[in-house]
Amino acid sequence: MAVTNIENGQMLCQAGDALKELYVIGEGNIRAMFPGGGMMLRKGDVIGIQDIKSGVHSCTYIAATDAALVPYPYNGLDALLAMFQSKPNVMHLFFTSSARFSGSLLRFCASARAGAREPGEYVLDRKKPLTVYEKAAMLQRRHEQAAAARALGAAAEAEQQNDDLELDDSIPYDRVIPPAAVDPIAKPAKPAPDPQEEAAEKAAAIAAEAAKNSEIPPELANSLAEILAFSECDDALADRFMEEVNAYKAMPDKDGTDDADRKFRLAMTGDFYKIYTRIFEQSINDPNLPVSVKLFLNFGFVDPELAGAGNSAFLLSMADTFAGDVEKGVYTFYEWLLAIYEGKKEPSRNEFDMDYPAYLRDQKKSGKINEAQEKELLNSQIDKVRFELENVFPVVNKMTFGRISTFCPLLSAHNLMKPLAVSLVTPRRIMDALDDIRALDFSAFYRETTYTSEEYGVVREYVQAEILPDFILMPNAGVRGAMWQEIEGKRRMTPSRMMLSVIALEDISQLLTRMTGEFRWEMCKRVQGARWNDISEPSLTSEYTDYIQFYKKNRDLSPDAKEKLRLSLQRAKNSVKEMFVRDYMLWITYEGNGSPRLNKVARPILFTYCPFSAAIRQNLVQHPLYMETVNKYKLLLSQKLHHLDMLCNKLEKNFGTVPEEIQNQIKFLKS
Repeated sequence: MAVTNIENGQMLCQAGDALKELYVIGEGNIRAMFPGGGMMLRKGDVIGIQDIKSGVHSCTYIAATDAALVPYPYNGLDALLAMFQSKPNVMHLFFTSSARFSGSLLRFCASARAGAREPGEYVLDRKKPLTVYEKAAMLQRRHEQAAAARALGAAAEAEQQNDDLELDDSIPYDRVIPPAAVDPIAKPAKPAPDPQEEAAEKAAAIAAEAAKNSEIPPELANSLAEILAFSECDDALADRFMEEVNAYKAMPDKDGTDDADRKFRLAMTGDFYKIYTRIFEQSINDPNLPVSVKLFLNFGFVDPELAGAGNSAFLLSMADTFAGDVEKGVYTFYEWLLAIYEGKKEPSRNEFDMDYPAYLRDQKKSGKINEAQEKELLNSQIDKVRFELENVFPVVNKMTFGRISTFCPLLSAHNLMKPLAVSLVTPRRIMDALDDIRALDFSAFYRETTYTSEEYGVVREYVQAEILPDFILMPNAGVRGAMWQEIEGKRRMTPSRMMLSVIALEDISQLLTRMTGEFRWEMCKRVQGARWNDISEPSLTSEYTDYIQFYKKNRDLSPDAKEKLRLSLQRAKNSVKEMFVRDYMLWITYEGNGSPRLNKVARPILFTYCPFSAAIRQNLVQHPLYMETVNKYKLLLSQKLHHLDMLCNKLEKNFGTVPEEIQNQIKFLKS
C-alpha cells in the first residue's frame, strides 16, 4: 500500500472535512487540534478512527514532524467491517488506537473539568524581603530608561550547533500492534492522591481561570526584575539578560534555526546559567526566597507573559508545596544542589565521565591548578556545587529538553504541549511508574554483593540488595530522560542517577523504562569490566553483543528476522546498546503482558538476565514461545534455592535462627 508523506507543519485535513481516508501513522508525530485543546498522535495511532460513525473529521490534523502515513480508504462502516474480517491485525490496531484516543480525550476533559470546578485562591509568599522589591523596582526603572537608547547587545561568540539531538526512534512500525487488552497480572490499586497531586488539581482550576481571562498573576508581574535583584549580579549582566528575555518574548519564531537565532539563544542561555549560579549562592545565606526565585530555580521561570497567564497561575499556586521526596531519592534540581553543598551527595560525573576528584587531578596534570589548590578544592563544598552547575547542569538540561538546535532553558508557553497539571513530574508519579517496572522486572535495581558472618560461620554467600535510583528533576519542559550514571564514583553499592525534566512532555513510564534498560546495560558493563563483551564470560552485555554482531550467521534466525535486525541496526546507528534498550522496552511493554515481540534468539537473553516476576512467569509458562525458557529458569532457580535451604537447615540447627540477609535472598529468588 502506498505511503503518504507530509512535512512538518503541513495540514493533513481540518475539522468539518468529509472522512474519506483513515491514516495509520508509520513514522513521525501528528497533532490533533480541537476546540479548547489538542493532543499528539504518534506511530501506530489511526487518524480519524473516532469519526467513523459521523463520517466527518472532528479534529484538524497538522504534522508536528515529518511523517509517513499509511492510508486506508473509508467507504462507510460496512466496508470497514469487511476489511476487519479479512485483516484481524488491522482491526486490532484500529480499535486499540481508538481506545488510546478516547482515553487521552477523557483525561483532557477531566483536566478541563478540574480547571472549572473551583475558583481557588493564589498562594502568596509573604516572606519576601522588602529589599528585593526595592532592588527590583530600581532595576526595572533603569532598564526602561535605557531601553529606548540602547540596542540589544551583540550575542556572545559561541560554537554553532547545527544538528538536533536525534530523538529516539520509537518502536519500528512492523512491531506497532499493541498487546492483548487483558493484563495477565492484575495490578494493585494505586493509593489515594498525595498532597502534591491534590495541590496540582487545585492549581489547575486557578490556571484555567487565569488562562480564560489572560490574567497575569499580580504577584508575578515583576518576576524578572525580582529574580535579577535577588541574584545581585552586576548591572551589565542584569541589563543584558532583561533585554534578552524581552527580545525573546517578542520573537515571532522562538525556535528559529538560522545562525542569528541560534547565537542569540546561546548567548541568553549562557547568561541564564550565570544568574542561576549567582542565585543559588545567594540562597545559601538567605533562605527566604521570593516566590519568583523559587519558580526560577525549579522550573526555569523568568516571566509570566513568556510562560503564559494560566501556566504562571498554576506554578504560583504550587510554589510553596512543590518539592521532591529525598527519602525516596527524588530531588528537585535545587534540592540536589543543596544536598551536594551539605555533603550528603557527591557531584555527578561530567560529560567526559570524570567525577570531581578525577576532574581535579586532570586540572592539576594540565597545570591549571597546583597540588595545594587541588586539596583545597577537593574539600570545598561550594566548589563541588559549582562543578555540578558548570559541568553537568548545562549538558543534562539540554539533553532532557531533547531538541538541541532550538534549546532554551527559559520556561515558555510555546514549548508546553500538555497542561501542567498532567505533565508536572511529582515524586508520586515517579514512584508509581517505577513500581510498575519493578512489578515486571523485579531484579532491575538489585546488585550482587557478598555476605560474610563470623557469628554464623558464613564464609561467603552471594546475596542481592536493591538500591533504587536517585531521580533529579531538571528545571525545563522536555521530552527525554537521561540515565546519567549507574553508580556514584567507583562504589558499586550506590544509587544510579537518572535525570528527568520537571515538566515531562512524554509519557513518564516510557521514559523510566528506557532509562532502566540503559541502567541494566551500563551496570553490567561496570560489573564485568574489560570483559563486558567477552562471550567466554557469559553476561547480559557479552551475550547480547555476540547476538547482534553475528546475527547474519545465526541459523536460528529466519531471513525475515535478519532483515528486521538489519533495518533496526540502521535506525540505532549500529549501536548495540541502543538495540538492547529498544528490545528491553519491548520486553517490558509487550512481552511482560504475554504479547511476543522479540525473536527466538533475543528472548532467552532477556529472560535470563531480566527475568519476569514469579506471577508473570507462572502465567507465561503455558505459552509455547516461553515454555522452554521459563522451565530452564525454574531449574536454575531451584538449584540456588536448594543450596540456601541446606544452609538454612544448618544455621537453624546450630544457632536456632537464620540471618536476615539470607532470608532476604530467599525472598528475592522467589520474587
